[in-house]
Amino acid sequence: MKRLRYLPILMIAALLAMVSCDGEKDIDRAYTDYRYDIVTYLGENGTGAVFEYLGHGDSAAVRLQSRVSVDEVKTNQRVLLRYDFADERTGDGRDINVYGCNAIISDSLRQSQTSPDSLSRHQVKLRSLWRTGGFINLHCQVEYTNHARSFMLVADAKTLASDTVDCYLVHDLRGENGTFWRDCYASFYVGVLWNKDSFKCLRLHLNDVTYPLTEYYDFIK
Repeated sequence: MKRLRYLPILMIAALLAMVSCDGEKDIDRAYTDYRYDIVTYLGENGTGAVFEYLGHGDSAAVRLQSRVSVDEVKTNQRVLLRYDFADERTGDGRDINVYGCNAIISDSLRQSQTSPDSLSRHQVKLRSLWRTGGFINLHCQVEYTNHARSFMLVADAKTLASDTVDCYLVHDLRGENGTFWRDCYASFYVGVLWNKDSFKCLRLHLNDVTYPLTEYYDFIK
């Protein structure tokens, strides 16, 4: 069974930059026919690593069976997977060819008793924001520091009993100065909140450079 290195997201661009075109040779499908999805790593069986894909909204889960073994990934961790389908079958189970498995921020919704004004919310550049099942997924850019930072989705505890719950993207550089912008992917599990009977809307606040006039984004149940 092939072992696949678990790479940080910053290395994606570097790896793709190494690919060159040669008119006399076929280009490997790993560089031409693939898709990127944020998926959940479910562990390994006798065939290889198994992942779960969720489409937008409340789409049914699809189990993805690979023939590779992935190092340094914990069960139920969210990852950015580069792959394609091994055949044209459809259904809730698919065989896949895996070309890359990259680390992303994988966390659950937290709560804070303090005022949202006291939370560190350093700027990001939003690229996309979407829900798949019980997960809120984020693609943005952040300023590189080469040091650990805090990056969390936090609910205002004072709103948890309301039908609309205010959540904030906490981004703390911990005193470091940012330099160039780099891609960042994150996936936050919000299923416990989403499944509450009283819950109707998750209102997500973030300090965004790309759309500074947009105060928040609503995810309606």
